[in-house]
Amino acid sequence: MTLPDTPPPYLRAAVTAAERAQIEAMLGPITDDVALHAVRDGRGGQFQRMEFLGDSVLDVVLVVHEWAEPECPTCVKREATAAASDVQLAAAARSAGLGAWLEWRASDERIADLVETCVAACWLSGRWAHAARFTAQVVHPVADETVRALTIGAVGLEPGRVGRRAGSALLELAAGDAVVHAFPDADEGELSTRRATIHRATAIAVIAKERGLGHRGDPDLVLSAVEDQVAAALAAGGADVALLVAQHFVPVRHR
Repeated sequence: MTLPDTPPPYLRAAVTAAERAQIEAMLGPITDDVALHAVRDGRGGQFQRMEFLGDSVLDVVLVVHEWAEPECPTCVKREATAAASDVQLAAAARSAGLGAWLEWRASDERIADLVETCVAACWLSGRWAHAARFTAQVVHPVADETVRALTIGAVGLEPGRVGRRAGSALLELAAGDAVVHAFPDADEGELSTRRATIHRATAIAVIAKERGLGHRGDPDLVLSAVEDQVAAALAAGGADVALLVAQHFVPVRHR
């Protein structure tokens, strides 16, 4: 617990060695300094931006887990906006000891947001294997099959409904990652609005048609074809390869 005369984290420029050690004991090595500050803070703008990004990263990990490990008996899709899901996520996080470094007792909603911020910090520092390890530790059991699918692909995965959902999750992450980088001063609300302008069926369909995919189809059908293409890239080469494909369909237009 910080002493009363010590400024709160969002007013302190540096992360102390003790704070870093406490965070990394839970998350593993965090090499991205912005993410490290966001995880320590819990109240500032960077926390919101990392939570925005981590929500999409976590969705990718969970849906790829469902795709790669269809036999998982407890695999349930988490709905981020459902209060019950936030409560469950917060309970799991508290049981794991997440957020012990915070200087105040956070609400369930804030702890759920902290989970997503930590996922983003892990992803930025160690990509998919790191994010998957943290997810397995705090959120949901994730085995080697999921890590392999995320990192190198899994050619034997059948496309189907879950594969298309994986493609959809990667498209959303590509759009979110694009706006986070393009608008470094935007808060979570603005990022969500900007993501929505490029991550929608009509916008993606226009670009897809320019690239020769679905010349005459309606936007929803074209979007499904794009999701299938992204899912195929995931199965062939992993999530980073799939993200490169997805990025072609969600370019950011600066205004």
